[in-house]
Amino acid sequence: MFGTTLSGADISTLVHVIVAFFIAGTLLFQWRAIHPAVSAAAGAEKVRETIRSHWAPVMRIGMVLLIGTGVYQLMVLGMPKAELQKSSEAAGLSYHMLFGIKFLLAMAILFIGNAMVGKSAALASIREKAPMWLGLACAMVIAVIVISRHLAEMPA
Repeated sequence: MFGTTLSGADISTLVHVIVAFFIAGTLLFQWRAIHPAVSAAAGAEKVRETIRSHWAPVMRIGMVLLIGTGVYQLMVLGMPKAELQKSSEAAGLSYHMLFGIKFLLAMAILFIGNAMVGKSAALASIREKAPMWLGLACAMVIAVIVISRHLAEMPA
């Protein structure tokens, strides 16, 4: 990949994976390190607000980048795979079905991540039960990674 000129799909994949890595890593770090430590500390609310205010812009930019690069990859890489699968009537799970599951899981992960950095009173109950929601998000991240690898290995 790096010995030649990078294509738009290569650049998109690289951006997508790096941003996903940071968002997923942050969710895991919040779940296993920040929330347990902050919950036990004095002045926990001030610490949470400081973290939230610094991470919120990164999370929102990351969401835009993930959705944008994801749609681009679906169009450039995914659609040819799906067409090949339809034309060859290959056995196995449908590309579109797997992509749809991955997409819905990713949207749920981004929703939880955004709820953690948001200020909305409507999502306060998610922030109050942060360990449960962050644990669920981390489990969904694992499912997205497994599905992504399967999609990437489908013939093009």
